[in-house]
Amino acid sequence: MNKIRKLTKNQIKKMDEWMQVNARPYDRAKWNYLFNNGRKEDIVFEMLKYQNADGGMGNGYEPDGLLPLSAAIPTAEAIFQSYDFNLDCNSEWFKRILSYFENSVQDIPKYWEDCPKEAMDYPHSPWWTYKPCLVFNPNPCAVVASAFIRYGTKQQKELGYKITEDCLSLLKSNDFCGDHDSLNVMTLVEQLYAIDSPLITAEVIDAMKRRILENVCFDSSKWNEYYFQPLDFVASPDSLWYDLVQKGIEDNINFWLDNIGEDNVWHPNFSWGLDTEISRKVTENWKGYFTVKRAKILLNFNRVEL
Repeated sequence: MNKIRKLTKNQIKKMDEWMQVNARPYDRAKWNYLFNNGRKEDIVFEMLKYQNADGGMGNGYEPDGLLPLSAAIPTAEAIFQSYDFNLDCNSEWFKRILSYFENSVQDIPKYWEDCPKEAMDYPHSPWWTYKPCLVFNPNPCAVVASAFIRYGTKQQKELGYKITEDCLSLLKSNDFCGDHDSLNVMTLVEQLYAIDSPLITAEVIDAMKRRILENVCFDSSKWNEYYFQPLDFVASPDSLWYDLVQKGIEDNINFWLDNIGEDNVWHPNFSWGLDTEISRKVTENWKGYFTVKRAKILLNFNRVEL
């Protein structure tokens, strides 16, 4: 029998040394919560440095866009992170996030733009390009809808259910639903499942499984490229979708353990394709983000020596 591999104490020590010096204070707070008896309050404190007066997130919270103004994608990321670290979604700062989304709804097919025009005036990745929205897609609508339904006001809940109808309709159709789209809908389905919503039918579960299988890559030779890996959809053995991607979990864990950078942390499998001071700093920020994300998932799978 093959020995179960884990992230070693020495590897965690070296990652910790890198994180304390190089990571953003926000990602460092998440790391310290996981490994250094840090507090959730410190995660929130650092996260809210990116929150604007309108409740939205900007100021480089999403490392690929340095727009100081609020935008939907980074603000939705704050919802994902709140779920991931079980932060208090009944708190005032989270209500402000919901207010931002409620107040910024636009008359376009998907409620919020992927990338605002103003982002073009600031450093950004090549894929952060403004273009008019012509069709509905669930990124980031689905995760916003989940937060409206679970934590919003009566009016926000109504909007959440309206968005959910669009999301589930797309989910069950044969129209395109890409990796980020599917991840957003998956989160919506999980949040509705958690409250025993009657919207979560066998048909919805089967459609969600189909979309995950359409977007997950089981070929480890491609994981250094931009493909969604099994652990991008299943971050814990308690996941509803664990059995669906179980065949790829061990290979994915081993791939991560075999591909820690020479600087002792994980690197993103994408870059701006530029060599500037700003792009290099963005890559460093992504290193901190991915190191926390992957270490947390390995913890969830009991694959870290403690």
